[in-house]
Amino acid sequence: MSDKGKYNLHPIQLVDLKVLKLCLEIATEKDQNKLPDEGSFSLYSGFSDYNEDKREIAVKAGIKIDSKEDDSPFSLHVELLCLFHIGDKFPTKYIDSWADKNAPLILYPYLREHVHSLTSRAGFEGLILPLFEVPTFKINIEGK
Repeated sequence: MSDKGKYNLHPIQLVDLKVLKLCLEIATEKDQNKLPDEGSFSLYSGFSDYNEDKREIAVKAGIKIDSKEDDSPFSLHVELLCLFHIGDKFPTKYIDSWADKNAPLILYPYLREHVHSLTSRAGFEGLILPLFEVPTFKINIEGK
């Protein structure tokens, strides 16, 4: 049974993903059995100008944990660079807003996987970053 055709493709597609930084440094003076809590990381992102000729925009997103600011047994830095292709049906005037608000949420699962994998390979339990609540919206149609 094939699901092909069951789902419509979004007009913006991730076409390339590169790891720019994958770094973990052990803080040996800290308790090695205590993983950082959910609020101890910082998530950041940024994006390039939209390339109209290629219909592409690059988005960078990363996660940092600093053992100096927390009781974390390690400092960690993961950074990704991704390229998105913008389809004809996506309104150009919303691209920057999409890159600022939506793209980091699309990249977050990739960041979570790298953080979990890196901390596991370093001998820790494996840090699982929390999920976020994504705001949803409804389109109200008058008369219904």
